[in-house]
Amino acid sequence: MNLKYKLIAAITGCLVFVNANSQTQSDSAYILDEVVVKNLRKETSNINELPTAVSVISASSIRNKQAQSLKEITMSIPNVYIPDYGTKLTSSTYIRGIGSRMNSPAIGLYVDNIPYLDKSAFDFDFYDIDRIEVLRGSQGTLYGRNAIGGIVNIYTYSPLEHTGTNVNISAANNEKYKTQISHYTKTGKNFGASISANYNKDGGFFTNTYNGESADKLTSFGGRLHLVYKKNNFKADYSLSYEDSKQNGFAYSLYDKTTNTTNPISYNDANKYKRKLLSTGISLEYEGRRFVINSTTAFQYFGDQMDLDQDFTPKSIFTIMQTQHQRSISEEIIIKSHGNKNASAFNYQWLFGAFGFYQKMNTQGPVTFKQDGIKSIIQPVFDNLYESGTMPFKMTVKDDEIIVGGDFETPTKSGAIFHQSTFNNFLFKGLSLTAGIRLDYEQVKIDYFSSSKITIGVKMPGPAPEIIQVKNDTITGKNSKNYIQLLPKISLKYVFSPTENIYALVSKGYKSGGYNNQMFSDLMQAKMASRNSTTDMDAVNEVISYKPEESWNFEFGGRGELIKDILSGDFATFFIRSTNQQIAQFAPQGLGRMMKNAGRSTSYGAEFSLRAKICSGVYFNAAYGYTHAKFDTYNDTVRVNGVNQPVSYNDNFVPMVPRHTLMLALDYSKNITPTAQIRFNLQYYGYGQTYWTEANNAWRGYYGTFNGKITVAQNKYEFSLWSKNILNRKYHSFYFESMGNSFVQRAKQFQWGIDVNVRF
Repeated sequence: MNLKYKLIAAITGCLVFVNANSQTQSDSAYILDEVVVKNLRKETSNINELPTAVSVISASSIRNKQAQSLKEITMSIPNVYIPDYGTKLTSSTYIRGIGSRMNSPAIGLYVDNIPYLDKSAFDFDFYDIDRIEVLRGSQGTLYGRNAIGGIVNIYTYSPLEHTGTNVNISAANNEKYKTQISHYTKTGKNFGASISANYNKDGGFFTNTYNGESADKLTSFGGRLHLVYKKNNFKADYSLSYEDSKQNGFAYSLYDKTTNTTNPISYNDANKYKRKLLSTGISLEYEGRRFVINSTTAFQYFGDQMDLDQDFTPKSIFTIMQTQHQRSISEEIIIKSHGNKNASAFNYQWLFGAFGFYQKMNTQGPVTFKQDGIKSIIQPVFDNLYESGTMPFKMTVKDDEIIVGGDFETPTKSGAIFHQSTFNNFLFKGLSLTAGIRLDYEQVKIDYFSSSKITIGVKMPGPAPEIIQVKNDTITGKNSKNYIQLLPKISLKYVFSPTENIYALVSKGYKSGGYNNQMFSDLMQAKMASRNSTTDMDAVNEVISYKPEESWNFEFGGRGELIKDILSGDFATFFIRSTNQQIAQFAPQGLGRMMKNAGRSTSYGAEFSLRAKICSGVYFNAAYGYTHAKFDTYNDTVRVNGVNQPVSYNDNFVPMVPRHTLMLALDYSKNITPTAQIRFNLQYYGYGQTYWTEANNAWRGYYGTFNGKITVAQNKYEFSLWSKNILNRKYHSFYFESMGNSFVQRAKQFQWGIDVNVRF
């Protein structure tokens, strides 16, 4: 971007900041991240009364941050980190040192009460978002599996509370355009309907120098239908959403750790990802005099395709084309005491629930070894067998390409029952005790078939001619595992006033075990080099499976209004002991990824947030998190010169976990006429040192970025000028190692754009 445009954006922001001491006629027009009093479906208390760390992000805050996905919105929350892998495929979320790079997620995601069971569906375009609630720390008792790090609840606008039509058009550098239109209507007081459509195009920031094409361009479109009926004590809420996205992705650059040099992006085969995502569900609620009963039935489908140049170089080594087709159906029924009007007025509150789901996933991932891959990976295996004397004859691969096919069915089903009781004014006034327990059952199956066909020239000793043989290998089988977990929780909370409390909490969480279907190319390589045409199924099942991760979480925190109507805040300290922590690695041959279990790890830290009214129309927000996450016991093996060697990662930092997270935000609003307002928002996001590997031999130091936005609004019109990464801070958002090479995903550069919003 031309330097003069950067200076214009920066100078404009400074001029507005200088005028921030002027008075506004409406103090209540704009407040950022205020804790909204809402009753959660799975709680008997309001959200600001829960004995756990909670962050609520309002619709205005989402707009001010120009956040367009979950990755961007969680930057505001202490000790939460989602690295940008470069595509919508992966949304690996880390909270307080707990996370997942592949397979099962570490957080639960709900959109309008519909569960998103697979993290391949987590990254979708944001629009019409009313609020986002993030509950940090294990929420296993009420949410079960894969809530070991926390829960994210996303709610869209209700057509019973919003009416009219909204049109938003956005344009930015790098050929980035976005259009969104929503219409909300009501029929009387009882029925509301909304329909929304969204289109997004991003030309990308990075270029593949091999062919001159964009390495990260994106187009997506989608829509949402929302119907709400409410009469007397009955409410029905139906939603349907769909998104179709296509993108070039995985813009990874070869990186030299010794010289800290990042090479240009250059690869010869396609790196692309496309996905179709559909979610629908209906919630039925009946509110009686003493209880509330809620039923949520949901269905989700996504189908995607990933084309990946797995060596990320101009060489023709190997590629993969992975497709996934997932269908899931879930049902949850909750009955709870009616305590949402004034929870503290009830000495006993209770909740019972049952949840079940069935998920069917088919994954196909054929790996194609090309000419350079055959020469550098496949042929050396046969050469080593001959040179070591294992094979008495020399073998030469005759194929130009070798395809290692993979077809995997991984159905999962789960059922749970849970209960929670809260005793208010326990022992003495103001003290409450909450105890809960969940019995969670899960069955995970795999039905696998992997095959390869290789043409080999066999040269026997002596003058005999070379013999051409065709070798067909398969690895096929099935396995299943059953997991039963008892997930207790107990907490104490003392209320000083309606807006002030402290709490202590102990809870257990777990993340599902499963199977590594991405490592079959490694297994097939070993099979191709073997004389044996059969495979020990038990040995394969042992290698491809990994155990559930479990944790015990201890938390102490509180929240309160420090100065009435001026300053409020919250804090939390935590200690987490994890066993069998799931760590993603490349398979031993480097041809696929796999999940392994580290023995035990410990994570502890603290976090706080403040919300302050500096003066009329000026508000300040801060959020800070500190996490110290290390392996207590983790013994593994690494492959050095073709030989597996033992290695210990004891006392090393857990990778992908920033030591510090920091958010600072300044918000200013001023009424310039009775019908017009100007708003200025500036945010700073900082992340501390982050280790990329278990060996702690690669890391990223502290970095920070500035974002800003200026908005002029008059009646139904809004015009905004916004910028992200204003100072064009350069850093790496992701790092990994493969086949002895290091690769990085570079962060997005300086962005600026304009928004026009019209309501009528």
